[in-house]
Amino acid sequence: MKLIKIPAGSFAMGSDQFGPFESPIHNVYLSDFYLDETPVTNRQFDLFARATGYRTDAEKLGTAWGYDRQTGYRNIAGLHWRQYHTPAREDHPVVLVSWADAHAFATWAGKRLPTEAEWEYAAAGGSRRYPWGTTAPDGTQSNFAQPPGDLPPTTPVKKFPPNAFGLYDMVGNVWQWCADWFSETYYQCSAPTDPPGPATGATKVRRGGSWNVIQPFRLRCANRGAMPIAMAAANMGFRCAQTYPDHGDITI
Repeated sequence: MKLIKIPAGSFAMGSDQFGPFESPIHNVYLSDFYLDETPVTNRQFDLFARATGYRTDAEKLGTAWGYDRQTGYRNIAGLHWRQYHTPAREDHPVVLVSWADAHAFATWAGKRLPTEAEWEYAAAGGSRRYPWGTTAPDGTQSNFAQPPGDLPPTTPVKKFPPNAFGLYDMVGNVWQWCADWFSETYYQCSAPTDPPGPATGATKVRRGGSWNVIQPFRLRCANRGAMPIAMAAANMGFRCAQTYPDHGDITI
């Protein structure tokens, strides 16, 4: 998996045009960090599970949030990530992973989950409304507004063009877990340098929108969301971050 170096810099985080939990806009400085080129795929998560014997929260709980043709979205007994890991979907983002599952994979890989400040800065490529620029999404830049089915209509990673940093699938395809606890008021007291997020919370930050997002505004780099830490859903995935001494992109 290739890690892309995201150079240190400052950016205006947040938005004053949407929900109050995106404001106020505040300047944030981030040190150098690295971010996975793509979300973690079924193939990569399978390597982790095989190497460690890891069982996801959905596997242990015996249920996960998915889509049933008869009843719509609901918790489905016996649903977990392996049912969506078919030979044709090895390069699709892994889904049905909780925050704890994502954290476990990142730790095994010698990485971590990105902070939401890192995620937003990387997604925006420095200073963009969407990863590709300012134009509204039309289906050529990312995977969104897809109807549900027996299999979640994710696409293989790298199907759509990368952003200015060379990152793929930053928005659309799957929501992505971040390291931070979620707080609607955190931007009012956020640290100006490398903010780690609140010390405690009830839910974790998710970023990026997904295949079933209908509203284009939810694909903005500044858009925030949250989910319970143990929840696994068919539109939820993740990518990893890392901190290294100064050098170029790497593959690990």
